[in-house]
Amino acid sequence: MRRACLTNANTKVVLLILAILLGGSNAFAQKKNVNRAKAKLLAEVPDTKGAQEAILPALKDSTTKNLASTWFTAGEVYNAIFEEQQKKQWTTKNGDQNLMGESLVNALNAYVKADSLDRLPNEKGKVKPKFTNKIVDRTMRFQRGFTDAGSYYYSNKDYVKALSMFGSYLSYPSIPFLKNKGLEKDTLISRLTYYCGLCATQANKPEVAVKYYEQVKDNNADSAWIYARLCDDYSMLKDTANMVRIFQLGAQKFPKEPFYARNLINFYIYKNQMPQAMEWIGKALQQDDKSAALWNVKGRLLENDKKLDDAADCYNKAITLDPKFSDALGNLGRIYYNQAVEELDRVNAIRDDKTYRKEKVKLKTMFEKARPYFEKAYEINPDERDYVVALRGIYYNLDMSDKYNVMDKRMKDMVK
Repeated sequence: MRRACLTNANTKVVLLILAILLGGSNAFAQKKNVNRAKAKLLAEVPDTKGAQEAILPALKDSTTKNLASTWFTAGEVYNAIFEEQQKKQWTTKNGDQNLMGESLVNALNAYVKADSLDRLPNEKGKVKPKFTNKIVDRTMRFQRGFTDAGSYYYSNKDYVKALSMFGSYLSYPSIPFLKNKGLEKDTLISRLTYYCGLCATQANKPEVAVKYYEQVKDNNADSAWIYARLCDDYSMLKDTANMVRIFQLGAQKFPKEPFYARNLINFYIYKNQMPQAMEWIGKALQQDDKSAALWNVKGRLLENDKKLDDAADCYNKAITLDPKFSDALGNLGRIYYNQAVEELDRVNAIRDDKTYRKEKVKLKTMFEKARPYFEKAYEINPDERDYVVALRGIYYNLDMSDKYNVMDKRMKDMVK
């Protein structure tokens, strides 16, 4: 008997039939996996590990990965794992808290995916979700678990995972199936937003931290700390515009706290923006006119602007407030010393001997005026070279040779 030979056309038909049969077989297998996962959860003694092993292939296979029922079942599996470990933790303190956290995230993601597929139009173009009520119930029930997981990771210094857990809790009001549930009124949101900022700070992620701190900076018991933290973070990020903005807002919000105004002053001085620096010194002194440091800084700005009499008044106010403020003492002494040195050049140019001697006496009076300020400043801070140099010059012009020799030796020792 002759055997029939397959033609090319017949071969293609057979291969197509085989592909359909194999594909159908695979689809059946994956749907069977979904059913197996359900069965393991509903068993008298639930097998969560087996349920997870059964559902994982179905989440990746093309025949089942786009079915709402597949992802809803996955959510049920991970929710069951979470509840199983949570019960152990409550009863024996032996629950796997890391597994609890991972299961929470997987459950939420699975339910969100299930809901998005469940809301797609059917073949008739109609939207008939089947799982919404159960999904809402499950996710609302385990939301608080994210705070426990976040606290667990934070206490174990895993700040990135802690941030993820707290962030998951905060994501609830924006989840489509949870909108219009009033979750934005949750009183925990503000506190957990702050915790997210702390986690980001601890994880050295200032670019993330500022986003959370900005949300709660004005309605938190730690607002003062948050404002200061924002200043540091924006500085670290080299975000000058926002750093200055927070300094300005901080100065307004905390008028009795000099930190913000003083940092603004320093910033403007560093940028050589003296009008702005002077403006903020004025505001700072309105808040605290008993600050010797502020009067001293104002004096420096006025001195740089050649307003020496006004500068001397500021230094005197600083010294009155703090008699041991060496910087202000030295600054005031410097004004008088520089005036004496300028006068010295004029006097040395005088040709007439009688006039020279007369002016020389006046000159000594000017050096004498500077002397007590530098002596006091040197007594407080003997390592400041400018004080030694000034006193050496003063003693020389006042013919105080013994003291001059001491300062001369001191200056030479400083050079060594």
